[in-house]
Amino acid sequence: MARTAGDVLAAAIRTHAEAVLRGHDDVRAAAVRASGAPEAAPDAVHDARVAVRRLRATLRVFRGCTAPEPGTVEALTWWVRTLGAARDAEVRRAGLAALAADLERPSPDVLAGLATLDGGLVAADAAARAEVATALASARCRDLTARLDVLAAAPPLADRPGTPAATALRPGVERELARVGRRAGPVAAWRDPGSGDRPAPGVVHRLRKAARRARYAAEVLAGSGDRATDRWADDVVAHHRELQDLLGTVHDADVLRATLTGLREPRTAAAVDACVRLGDERARRALADAAHRASSQGHERRTHLDSLLRTGNPWR
Repeated sequence: MARTAGDVLAAAIRTHAEAVLRGHDDVRAAAVRASGAPEAAPDAVHDARVAVRRLRATLRVFRGCTAPEPGTVEALTWWVRTLGAARDAEVRRAGLAALAADLERPSPDVLAGLATLDGGLVAADAAARAEVATALASARCRDLTARLDVLAAAPPLADRPGTPAATALRPGVERELARVGRRAGPVAAWRDPGSGDRPAPGVVHRLRKAARRARYAAEVLAGSGDRATDRWADDVVAHHRELQDLLGTVHDADVLRATLTGLREPRTAAAVDACVRLGDERARRALADAAHRASSQGHERRTHLDSLLRTGNPWR
């Protein structure tokens, strides 16, 4: 049964706000754990950051239909950036461990350098967690919590709350698809892992963020209750999840590369060079997969990524 835009948005805002609130305790536990000790909730920071991003995307993409208190989106941006520093530290350390495990016959110099590098990343991880713990105890976080309580209790709706969701919300998703198209040209143009310099990390990351926002917007629309619209939105979600994952591999490799390069000194040079070579190889393969991803066969795979990059919206 078709649902109204108000019903769909209220449910999405409430769900995401409650997820952020629930995550506070797990994030606090993760932030204060002893360095190197197992976490009580290994994905606490990641899950909380995803919930914040989904909530922020809902308020931004469908801003014509929502009316949050002034400053709410900015408060969410502050929190997602605070969590991001801690999550990035976790990802860098896990990335180094994954590369170290796959190095072929590392020399003693490489092994010694890896231990030194991991020690530096442990320190950075601890510092990032300390910042999260400080932020959780701040007045700014208490203000955010109050705002989340309001969002969960009474999701703020603006114009056209009684309009069918398929009518009111689909234009927002289409705008996000157009954004993906505008940012995707350099990735579409680069196809071969052996064909010279790949797109700059910032270009790849901007495309990844656009794909993520399009995915989150389509997830909201997929609850419209209109069968054709929901199928369309599900297709958008599936495609952009795949694209986001591939580009995420590239982004994580780029971030780790920059971090390791910054830690390069005589004791770590051999390890940094070995890890950078392997990481670059994997990043180039992932980027090639993103550029070549075929999805134009029948109803299951309806469009090649090329089509998305050139038209901006292959699902029309």
